Amino acid sequence: MHLTIEIPDKYLLHQSSEDLARQLKLNTAIEMYKNGLSTVSSAVDFVGNIDPTEFLYECKKHGVDPQTYENIEGLEAEVAMLDKELS
Repeated sequence: MHLTIEIPDKYLLHQSSEDLARQLKLNTAIEMYKNGLSTVSSAVDFVGNIDPTEFLYECKKHGVDPQTYENIEGLEAEVAMLDKELS
């Protein structure tokens, strides 16, 4: 999928459009991960050109802790989501 957004040039003075696009994708992935809408693996895939360790480091910088499971049902739900993503 390709998405186009209009951003005023004044916001690109100190960075390239590619850097801004990557930052927007990273911030979106972090929010999705924080809200339980993605896994580390799917967030890394969404951002592209980032490894899981770097993604978790960026999450930590944004005050988002790694997800843990309070019970087996939470783990099973994530496994089911991953199974659906990979099939």
